[in-house]
Amino acid sequence: MTNTDMSPMVTKEETFHAFWAHAQNTTIHTVFGGIEYYLDQAPAQVITPLSSSLSDGLFSGLNEDLFPCTVLNLRKDQLNRKDLDAISAKFALYDDVWTRAFLKAVIIQTRHGSKMRIAQDGVHILQEIDFTHLLTGPYALRPSTGEIFRVARLWKDDFSAFIGGSLACSAQLRQFQWVTAGDRIAVPSRLGLEHTSRPPLAKLRFAVKDTIDVAGLETGLGNRCYRELYSKRPSSAQCIDRLLDAGAILVGKTKTTQFAEGQVPTQWTDYLAPYNPRGDAYQSPSSSSAGSAAASAAYPWLDFTIGTDTGGSTRHPAGICGTYGMRTSTNIISAAGIYSVSPFLDSLGVFARSAAIIEAVIKSLIELSHPSWFTTQPPVKYKLLYPFRAKNTKPQDSCRWFPYPGEPGNAVHVEALFEETIQKLEAHLKCTRSPFNLDDAWRETRPVGQDESLHNAIGNLYTVLSTHSCVRRTVDPFIADFETENNGRPPSIDSVVKARQDHGRAITPRQHDAALRSAKVFSKWFREIILAKSTEDEFPLLVFPQSWGFPAYRDEPDDGPLFDSSFSTYSLSYLSGCPDCTVPVGEVPCWSRVTDAKMFLPVSLSMLSLPDTDLQLLALLSELEDKGILRPVKAGVRMYDDTR
Repeated sequence: MTNTDMSPMVTKEETFHAFWAHAQNTTIHTVFGGIEYYLDQAPAQVITPLSSSLSDGLFSGLNEDLFPCTVLNLRKDQLNRKDLDAISAKFALYDDVWTRAFLKAVIIQTRHGSKMRIAQDGVHILQEIDFTHLLTGPYALRPSTGEIFRVARLWKDDFSAFIGGSLACSAQLRQFQWVTAGDRIAVPSRLGLEHTSRPPLAKLRFAVKDTIDVAGLETGLGNRCYRELYSKRPSSAQCIDRLLDAGAILVGKTKTTQFAEGQVPTQWTDYLAPYNPRGDAYQSPSSSSAGSAAASAAYPWLDFTIGTDTGGSTRHPAGICGTYGMRTSTNIISAAGIYSVSPFLDSLGVFARSAAIIEAVIKSLIELSHPSWFTTQPPVKYKLLYPFRAKNTKPQDSCRWFPYPGEPGNAVHVEALFEETIQKLEAHLKCTRSPFNLDDAWRETRPVGQDESLHNAIGNLYTVLSTHSCVRRTVDPFIADFETENNGRPPSIDSVVKARQDHGRAITPRQHDAALRSAKVFSKWFREIILAKSTEDEFPLLVFPQSWGFPAYRDEPDDGPLFDSSFSTYSLSYLSGCPDCTVPVGEVPCWSRVTDAKMFLPVSLSMLSLPDTDLQLLALLSELEDKGILRPVKAGVRMYDDTR
């Protein structure tokens, strides 16, 4: 270890979130090096004000009484140019908040005290200052008062994915406040953990869907009236506390459709629908968890996002936004503090640009409640399930499964990507695919008393289960509360959402219970027949198409029926409780009618396994990523650096 290595200089305050307690008072925006930063009037520490001679020199060329500085924890109190250049290069590579503008002054903390190194008129002045207890990173200093503030960089929400940014505002870091910076998100530095104990999600920034409670913030459910009626939440959802315990940093809440319903962008009225960053940036971002998916795909300063999935609200947005999206096993993660559409169907979802990050996040979420899962042995052999379409399938129906053996599909380039991935899976897993047709399997092995058509047997279940519960648990009590507070005036609810809620009110408890029984029948059949294991150590892995790189523009209206009562591939996991991960496998070119230029749209697969095998599935995906069979994706218009 060289003498420029960082060493721990703080004691009980030395935690990842130390000094990120933001008081609820007047905030300050300032500009350093042409970049805007966010801070508030609650300093991280106050030292004796600097001498006027130093202050005058520091203020030269500055427009306000703040100047940037860098805090370093070192083993020595001297810092030569070579040392500083090495540290600066490391910081610039590692952190997107710190810049060389923060070298205006450097506070050097050692075990014996603190000194400030100031660049003034080309001469470096070293001055003794009060002993400081700060983590390494960028700060703002007010010389006249000695106040030192931690700074967060303001990034613009260019794709309208966020309801708003947030930062912690209590010493216990379990209360948050909105960032008052318009459409910009305050993003903390990644520095400050050089030698502290590192929690599993240390330095990872995340945002959460606005159906999940965060202490100190409103939960809006995509509806302005709901947001304005109910006060800030006193506590966070249990999953949020788990993520904070694991070292992750919450930076804001992402947009959702009203009451997590299925809505295309043209049906949003209270808020502007998020923009899908891929392709021409005018593609639909999908529905309920659209904000979380768009943010994950758009912003390199964001590591992961949290959504929910009832009928596909994580998997479909992930597919068309070109990012990984994992629907976890039903009930594997606590639903406390999360808006429920249907307790039977709901599950938490995680978005990230790599499988490795999703694996780390879900490990942190389930570790305390299911510690025994972490000793699970990896599977010895795999069963690769490959569902294919019926023979002579019509082109408009051909995107549900893989092509019928020997028949060409209607998306040759896309299906070539699928086939390439499947062949690589076969080679890596040392198994051959097991082709089957789901409709045939159902007809031949369906439970007694069930209709031979999957459409007739389960197509209507989602409609019943997803509308009955939420209306009675959340929507109708909200309407009553709103009318009471507003002299009988009803709240504004988007027309398509209201129509579906009206349908849910007409469903009787008996009809709901019958649908629930049918769902459980299908769940048992799917797990015991389709995902059957021939030996105890076998791992069934169902792989099927998710997104096809077809354009779906955000200005296109939804002219379809109020409900789609046909069989859905998304029902496989939401009825069975299985984990299901959308996995990007490539992108294909097409022509944009908006920009009149070539664009590239995502192609992805779904990978599904038995309930409660989330960690085994994610370990496999991370392994496939390590081997280059899958690849992490980039944020922005294109998913990859190359055109493979």
